[in-house]
Formats: sequence, C-alpha cells, structure tokens
Amino acid sequence: MAASLWTPGAPGRPAPDPGPALVRVALQAGGTSVVHADVAALLSGICVALVPAARVAGAALLLREPADPRDTDRRRVFGSDTAAVRLGELQRRADAGPGPAAERGDRVLVTPDLTRSGPPELAAAAADCGLVRSLAVPVPVAGRTAGALQLFARGGPDDPLGERLAAALAPVVAALAARLTDVRELARLQARAARPAAPEAPLDDRTALIPAARRSAVAAPRVPAPRAPARHRRRDDPAGS
Repeated sequence: MAASLWTPGAPGRPAPDPGPALVRVALQAGGTSVVHADVAALLSGICVALVPAARVAGAALLLREPADPRDTDRRRVFGSDTAAVRLGELQRRADAGPGPAAERGDRVLVTPDLTRSGPPELAAAAADCGLVRSLAVPVPVAGRTAGALQLFARGGPDDPLGERLAAALAPVVAALAARLTDVRELARLQARAARPAAPEAPLDDRTALIPAARRSAVAAPRVPAPRAPARHRRRDDPAGS
C-alpha cells in the first residue's frame, strides 16, 4: 500500500483522545480538490490516515454505488491495506455483515467479535487476518445513506472501538460525504458537457415558423373636397337689382 497523502499528526506516542487527529484528517480531506484527483487514491488515502489517527488496525469504506460514475471498474470498496479491503469486499459482495447492516439501519454498529459474525467467509477472513472487532458508521450522501465507514481492531485492553470514537469520526464522515458529492456532481457536469448540442434550424426554416403579420383592414379616412368661398355682393351692385 502506498504511503498516505494525509499526515494525521507527528509520529510517536499517540494521544489518548483521537479527536484532534481525526479533525486534522477531516480538514486535509475536505481541502482536497476532486477536479484532477484520482478518486480511488483519495478515498484509500483517507482510510490509511485513519489508522494512526484513530489508533485502529485497519479502515475500509464500503459504498452502495461506485464512488466515481466515470470509473470503468465501478469500485465500491476502499481500504487502508489489503486485509481491510478484503473484509470490506466480502461484506459488499454478500451484502451482509456489520458494514452493510450499519448502512441499512443508518446507525452506528459495534461488533465485538467478527469471527462469530456472518457471512461465514467474513468470519473466516477476520480470524485469518486478526481483525476481530469492528466499528461501522453510516456515511450519508445527498440526504440518504450511501455506505459505511468501518474501522477494525485486533481486540485487547487498548481497543478504542466504541461510541466515543464513533462521535469523534463525525468530521471525517462529513468530509467523505462532501468529497463523494463533489465527485458525482463533477461527473454529471462532464457528462452533460460531452453531449452533442442540438443542431440549429436553418435561417429560412426559423423565419418560416414565425407567422406573417396580418394586415388590419381599416379603411382610410375620407377627406372632404374644399368648397369655393361664398361671394358677398354689395347692395349697390347693379347685378343684384
């Protein structure tokens, strides 16, 4: 697995509270543009960064639909390493397990022992890789649950999986939802721009669609002929006598 592009904090002794480290992961993920990004590398990198930030053994993102509509591989599972991806893909293919259950129920789900959880392939894989505990948090996109973010642990007294970690993951879940929304909106706009424009009608055809103006049948007003001025005769005019 390639090194993560996100640095949740300085290496060394982990802080007891994972909140500040998770906020840094969320801020770095939220500030990443998706215009020219490799979406698979982006989502896998967030999972990689979550491992030291949350002090867990693995992380996976399980989506109901492909993360990028332009992806010919239609990838729906991303993880911090091969073991996390394996557990995620087993659940996604079977549509069963803690991840899909948290997605369908839209609720946080803590599984104390994956080796006793269905489907059987998941239980066997969990026992094989040692990731025996799980915390699954639903990821909402555009008003509906689009998948689940799942963290894995090996168990033990320092196991951080629980409600406190689920609450601390809220900024990361919000950043994931925002990036997925951006990716899908960008794909929609690019597909719209790639569609050929409708050909314009020729000029003659366009003008023919405009009905000719009807002439108003209003008769022109008649102008009366000028009358000759009346002649006033004098009383002493012989012609009038």
